[in-house]
Amino acid sequence: MAEVVMDPITRIEGHLGARMETKDITTSTGTWTIVDKAYSLTNLFRGWEIILKGRDPRDAFFITQRICGVCPAPHGETAIQALDHAYGVTPPPAAVLMRNILHGAYYVYDHMIHTYLLIGPELGVLAKYPPMVPPALGKKGIKALGLGSSYAACIEMQRKVNRVVALWGGKFPHHTSEYPGGMTVKPTLDRIANTLSAMTELWDFVVNVMVPDLMAIVSKNDHIAETVSSLLDIDFNGLQDLGQTYGNFLSFGLFPDYNDYDKWVRVQDGEEGYRENALIRAGAWDGSPKKFTHKKIREYVKYSRYDDSATGLHPSEGVTKPVKDKPGAYAWMKAPRYDGKVYEVGPLARMINTFGLKWKIDVTNPVNGKSFTFEWNVLNPKGSVIDRVAARVAQTLLFATKTMEWAIELKQFMHDDIVNAKIPDYSYVPDNAEGMGLWDAPRGALLHYTKIRNKKIDNYQCIVPSTWNLGPRDDMDQPGPVEKALEGTWLPKLDVPTIANALYPEKDIDASAFGLGTVSWGDALAVALTPLGLVQLNMEGEYNTTLAITIVRSFDPCIACGVHFMIK
Repeated sequence: MAEVVMDPITRIEGHLGARMETKDITTSTGTWTIVDKAYSLTNLFRGWEIILKGRDPRDAFFITQRICGVCPAPHGETAIQALDHAYGVTPPPAAVLMRNILHGAYYVYDHMIHTYLLIGPELGVLAKYPPMVPPALGKKGIKALGLGSSYAACIEMQRKVNRVVALWGGKFPHHTSEYPGGMTVKPTLDRIANTLSAMTELWDFVVNVMVPDLMAIVSKNDHIAETVSSLLDIDFNGLQDLGQTYGNFLSFGLFPDYNDYDKWVRVQDGEEGYRENALIRAGAWDGSPKKFTHKKIREYVKYSRYDDSATGLHPSEGVTKPVKDKPGAYAWMKAPRYDGKVYEVGPLARMINTFGLKWKIDVTNPVNGKSFTFEWNVLNPKGSVIDRVAARVAQTLLFATKTMEWAIELKQFMHDDIVNAKIPDYSYVPDNAEGMGLWDAPRGALLHYTKIRNKKIDNYQCIVPSTWNLGPRDDMDQPGPVEKALEGTWLPKLDVPTIANALYPEKDIDASAFGLGTVSWGDALAVALTPLGLVQLNMEGEYNTTLAITIVRSFDPCIACGVHFMIK
């Protein structure tokens, strides 16, 4: 048995490693190394809850956004919903719509950059699809080979959609416009018009570039399956065989209906529900839809660097006492569980809880009248790399469309209240209260809990997506989702160009612009990677971890979000 360690895992937020214990399997074509057991190494210790303790409760909106520079907006929204709940108020319709617009645009940005900048390069290599490989040869490579054309376009498009977030948030990242019970920015025709203009362009990008890019990857899936199956003499079905977990998917819901906000709040109160009037439903799918209640959430610390007295507690009761040198512990994240079971969170969890295993999304751009249908049958009901990517693309399309619809709906509330009338002024803070915020960040289910005593934060707790997905084993020795997803992954002893040539040996790429004539896919990649010193990309010792790292990145890890320390 060999031990293979990926540390640090790059192209993510924060400091993450993965330790993999291997085993060898022998087939008619040779002896191959695969992952037997995996351990998620969340190598970061942070103290946001220490900073929050004793502060004005409203500070949580600003401070928690600094947890992460990639996903500050969801932390701000979840903190505000926790304060809404603690204050006992609901935002008026205009505020709900503005929040939805702001976060809808933010989601489009986040899902685009993950698809292209974070996981796209591996997909482009595996599927022989130059537009999703980084533009390593610059403008000349884009023109001659199409190398990185979609990657480069995404960078430009995400800049434009971030302007929409800033229109409603005051700036981005770390927007400033939300307040308990409402918003501090007013709707204007100028903001609405600029939103519609930018989002129409983004909508066209999703329909004409992002969806076709996904389908181009899928079109190579059978070839990848046949080649790997033949090479290893195993039954490999394609990208849907990479990264399966337990088949349990958890969602807190997204984008409430301003007409019936009470159904949204009931789940914050602890009731079981689907938040069925929201755009994205809450739920705890375990092969069939189940209602969600936060009362079934517990955190475990057997393998986390915290005192065992904190294990098995609901977030409202959470106690975190760090034990740096705890025997057997290997993570700074806790291990959250729902009803005692391991649940995956994220885009795929949202889609399955909302649409089941077969998705048909019909959308019409409300500005130009163009219609489009996105269809997807989940390829692996236990989760996979390709299904997670498809879920992000589907949501980018859906949220781009809805952001425009919400902007148009907002016109009827132009002169209405933007903060709940029960808030007497902006200086009001309740003496004693507690509140629960339940939202979904792009990476998955996000929870903020606040307890207010004497107008100050007495206790604050975050359970974030990467805690669910990247956390360690629990007290029942159940591996976390990413640890489970890595099991059985092939670790070849080949560099990236060699793997690419094994998948696509034919010489059919015109590299004459670089003085090479017609070359194979692997040789073309070598031309692009060699000047940057990346031919040995993803080589951990003698093993290539490209497949393993693709699985990890399919969860879009954010370790900065997931590691916290709380004093109660």
